[in-house]
Amino acid sequence: MRISLLESALLCALLTCAAGRVAHFSYVGCYQDGDNLNRDLTGLKGLNNLGPYSIAVGNLVQGVDNMSHEFCSNVCSLGRFPYFGVQVGRQCFCGSSYGLHGQLSESKCNKQCTGNPEQICGGSFINSVFALHYPSNNAYTVLKKDISVTSTMDSSWPAAAQSDADCLLQCSARANCSGAVFCKQLLACRLLPFAFPPASLTGPDG
Repeated sequence: MRISLLESALLCALLTCAAGRVAHFSYVGCYQDGDNLNRDLTGLKGLNNLGPYSIAVGNLVQGVDNMSHEFCSNVCSLGRFPYFGVQVGRQCFCGSSYGLHGQLSESKCNKQCTGNPEQICGGSFINSVFALHYPSNNAYTVLKKDISVTSTMDSSWPAAAQSDADCLLQCSARANCSGAVFCKQLLACRLLPFAFPPASLTGPDG
């Protein structure tokens, strides 16, 4: 059976943690990246899309004409990643660590962002790396959106819950949980690493 999160479906709800949204971000530095097989920021590896953002070859989101620090922070905050990097003016990377290939002088990060020419977005195989900072309080909201994550990896986990509050408590107990899907009729709770449900939990009931 597939759980529907269409707006017309009232029995199931996507519950997302407000802490999964960005409070602010701060600049870390200019860092060397590797090729597609040896990236520094690898958080998007194995994903096909994250919410409305398509993941391109090389574990990145392309922003051909709209890349900015804010754009990339919005992408990476959906997965509650602690770091993001912008590269060659138009590419966005997310990750849980950085610095695999070493730090560079600031002059090496010299490409203007395509969406904001007043900002610098790395260089060729060079990331401008930023740290993401999230609210510490646990606040939640209920969404009814047909938006999903598709992945080649396991992108949700079952949890025992009798209510949406129980489901959220299960999510709060896991550092890697950014949201949950609770279906009242089935008493089914699925914990999510991202603020959007995986495609396997969306679509028509069947």
